[in-house]
Amino acid sequence: YGYDCNLLTDTEVIAYMLDYLVRRQGLTWREAAEVVAAPFWSTIDHLPEPEKKRMTLLRNRFSSLLITGPFSILVGFENGMMALNDRLKLRSLVVAEKDDKVLIASEEAAIRAMEPDAENLFAPAGGEPVIVRVKEGRY
Repeated sequence: YGYDCNLLTDTEVIAYMLDYLVRRQGLTWREAAEVVAAPFWSTIDHLPEPEKKRMTLLRNRFSSLLITGPFSILVGFENGMMALNDRLKLRSLVVAEKDDKVLIASEEAAIRAMEPDAENLFAPAGGEPVIVRVKEGRY
């Protein structure tokens, strides 16, 4: 797709894949997550018809961008970030909140070390993106 991989890491490739899907193809961050961590065909078969049609289109159109190995990523973008792990949940991902903060780590212990009173702790399902948007003018 015209990208030059200099670091030769899988992380670099994932960053370019997401750039390609969001910036160059115009997909939303959620749609990009549905491409790189797409549900299994057996799961898609049981979706309501409009959703099944949409997911089938994404799987077919961008089939070469499906990541089949274990991963857990955190991607920053203008005014937000997205956390995502592989569809089999082979890499852990935990999310929590405290006041106006969102904490994301691979383990609850890391979150508790930063914010002992974190609330709403949860582990998103495999392939379920957690998209956080920054409030206007706040970091």
